[in-house]
Amino acid sequence: MADVEPRPSEPPAPGAGDPVAPAAEEAPPPPSPPSRRPAANPFVELIIILAVAFGLAYVVQAWVVKPYRIPTGSMEPTLDVGDRVLVNRLVYRFHGPHRGDIIVFHPPGHGNTAERGVKSEAGVTYIKRVIGLPGETLQITGGIVTVCKPAGRNCHSLDEHYTEGSLTAPRYGPYTVPQGDYFVMGDNRGDSLDSRYWGPLPRRNIIGEAFLIYWPPDRIGLL
Repeated sequence: MADVEPRPSEPPAPGAGDPVAPAAEEAPPPPSPPSRRPAANPFVELIIILAVAFGLAYVVQAWVVKPYRIPTGSMEPTLDVGDRVLVNRLVYRFHGPHRGDIIVFHPPGHGNTAERGVKSEAGVTYIKRVIGLPGETLQITGGIVTVCKPAGRNCHSLDEHYTEGSLTAPRYGPYTVPQGDYFVMGDNRGDSLDSRYWGPLPRRNIIGEAFLIYWPPDRIGLL
């Protein structure tokens, strides 16, 4: 039997059986550069900061704390001429003034003049000490203030270590403080334009309570 010579196998068709090459992955687009905000103008920033600061200062002075300068000697020796004090404008929203409080207020009157018996408030600002409370009857004799409530009963003399010139104060009273009003006097009793001259102080005229001397430095302290 003749040997059969094997036929050479046919070469595969071009491309037949070739492994498929993976498609090249599409490269992601490069990230867009971050947007740049225009640089703020330093001058504009300064204006904004100052506006905010002035706005806060206005709100604080209008509703919370306000500075005042002492123009006269009516509150000596507690307050000297030129002292600067801070006044709490919120405190009397929560309670009424107490005897002994040093308060800033507009007296009854017109313009820069305090007047007795008028309902309007003067434009001038005073600082005095609360001596008589609503409904109390006061009398001053020999510089000593006596307070009664009701009139003629439960009377007691005030211990006023803070006064100056009290012995030179003229005799006054008896006087009953109307409800809703306060009787105020300066600590320098011999030289103070106060309730003895222009009458009781309505509560609505009170601005606030002075609580701190902040200038000059050697006078800094609580009142």
